[in-house]
Amino acid sequence: MQHRQSIKGHKKGQVKIEFSPKLITSWGGTAAIFSRYFAKIGFSELVEKIFPVQEFSNNSTGVYSKLISLFISVLNGGTKFSHINYMENGIKVFERCFEVKRLTKSSTGITRYWNKYDQQSLNEILLENISRYFIRPLLLQANISKDTLRFDSTVITRYGKQGGAKKGYNPAKRGRPSHHPQIAFLGSGYTVNFWNRSGNTKSSNGIVDFYEQTIRFIDGIEIERVLADSGYYSREFIQKLEEDGIVYVISVPMYQFFQRIIYALDNWTKIEEGLEVNELRYSHLDEIWGGERRYIVVRQEIKRRPKATGKQLTLFMDEDYGKEYRHSLFITNDQTSSPHQVWCYYRPRANVENIIENLKDGFGLSAYNLNNFWATEAVLMSICLILHNLVTILVKQVIMTSDKGRKLRTIRMEYLIIPAIMGKDGRDDVLRLGITQFKRITNIKQVLERLNNMRLTFYCNAVEEKEVS
Repeated sequence: MQHRQSIKGHKKGQVKIEFSPKLITSWGGTAAIFSRYFAKIGFSELVEKIFPVQEFSNNSTGVYSKLISLFISVLNGGTKFSHINYMENGIKVFERCFEVKRLTKSSTGITRYWNKYDQQSLNEILLENISRYFIRPLLLQANISKDTLRFDSTVITRYGKQGGAKKGYNPAKRGRPSHHPQIAFLGSGYTVNFWNRSGNTKSSNGIVDFYEQTIRFIDGIEIERVLADSGYYSREFIQKLEEDGIVYVISVPMYQFFQRIIYALDNWTKIEEGLEVNELRYSHLDEIWGGERRYIVVRQEIKRRPKATGKQLTLFMDEDYGKEYRHSLFITNDQTSSPHQVWCYYRPRANVENIIENLKDGFGLSAYNLNNFWATEAVLMSICLILHNLVTILVKQVIMTSDKGRKLRTIRMEYLIIPAIMGKDGRDDVLRLGITQFKRITNIKQVLERLNNMRLTFYCNAVEEKEVS
């Protein structure tokens, strides 16, 4: 017999407050959508293939349970391991929906597992497995045969003495230790490689090895062009791309000698009011660069285009010219496209910044960390390469929302935060979602129906299709 507890001291006419032992959760959308999603794609079998550290103790909840607990916490807005503790309210709902005997409900149970990834060799195996068993099949089933490849890095501030947390370039928190991970993206929005790095590492450090590994991971996809920001303006990287015959467009730092060259340019081509382009040929004095290359310059008038990107020429700020324009400089081996076309090729790279912002703010990439450097990398790698890609393909094939609605915070508010109660219909468990708006009910039904029709799978056994009521 269930007993309800009430709070005394309410005023006459005021709503009473009681505590219920029933199986209730405020995250009914997460339980309903992602439990069916993971079952549909065979995620439990996939986890067994990917993660090299397995647990076989009778007292252990298992790797799948720990990963599900972490992912549920992230999906529900958790930004640190301790937030898993709050999942205990309604954890039985998740255990039944995900068909897991026992979910890990303490942060120590999660961190104890991830701390076993304490050496680089384990992470290398993990990364190879993610690529082989998850990323390659995902891209194949997403019918991606041609795409752009984009590289970027981000600074993650740390507030402790975690391994690899070093002082380096940190524009948001100057002087604070940080990590400086490097990420590879496809233009379609999927993340395809991830390395964590110390905070005192510059953006281009290790980029050639990172690029070669990424190319191997996405073997079979034709690379239209490589796009990268000014942190990757590196001779070694540029020469490697040229050796491989890859077309590239890379932003160039506004060094002083480039500022002088740009200032002296004439014959600008007007694209529209306040927007002009130009080009130049330049050869570095260091002969190791190996000859001149093509550079594209974009000039935007600040008065007409106040939100224009680019840099002002700091050497000429005492002149009207330096105050009136922002400039962007790019290097490319594309010899046929016009300067404006080259700039248009590069502009979509800005979407990478949105993906990184989504990873840091929505998926908690900026908060999850452990004392051991390699353990931190294993966690971030799993969130960035597995969970983020799972959400990305869910949005593309099931939720089908606009670009502006693809951030996890938006999806969370619209589809995941739904009160629900677990009940019975005969012998069957029933998760009853607390939605009254007809439009929202229709949206959730459509999502569940599309999940049933989804073709993405990582195993051969058929999943029994359940009717959406």
